[in-house]
Amino acid sequence: ISKWCQTWLKDRFHKESRYAPNGIDLATFSPVSRDYSAKIRILIEGNSSDYYKNVDESFLITNQLDREKYEVWYLSYNGKPKDWYIAERFFHKVPSPQVGKIYQQCHILLKSSILESFSYPPLEMMATGGIALVAPNGGNAEYLIDRVNCLLYQSGNIEQALQLIAEICQNSTLRQDLAEQGIATAQNRAWTGIENLILDLYR
Repeated sequence: ISKWCQTWLKDRFHKESRYAPNGIDLATFSPVSRDYSAKIRILIEGNSSDYYKNVDESFLITNQLDREKYEVWYLSYNGKPKDWYIAERFFHKVPSPQVGKIYQQCHILLKSSILESFSYPPLEMMATGGIALVAPNGGNAEYLIDRVNCLLYQSGNIEQALQLIAEICQNSTLRQDLAEQGIATAQNRAWTGIENLILDLYR
């Protein structure tokens, strides 16, 4: 499921394993164009009660944004907003087929997790043509490339994240390049293209 998990199993438990890449359903997460001339919508995703999802940090960042220019949507299957979270909309336990529609309505995904087995949300946002602003971790390292298909910020560096949000909004060339490369990355992860690699593990 993730290359770092394969290394972890070998180094810590001396167990050999085979790697099966995760894929994405592009019928659910299809690209749409965004208008950056009006209010920018930022999506935060994750369970607020799981420390490793680090959702608090995402809100430490977005709580500082000018609400005349930005709004925040929060998506969580488990966990609800804390009292100090500022979000215009909260989506809870959304059925999987509808999640892609939420991504399509947002410009930027802000993902601050410090640990993931495999991190789907950045890939899902990229598949819809949006921009992923992400703290790097083992679960996203294998498909995210800074300033190629996403923007990476150092976990804990609130000011850097704020600066990158501003850069996304101001730099149309960067946005276009990131969106195009993000879509290409997601297309390379389509289940239809990797299903045989997975089936080969069982043959």
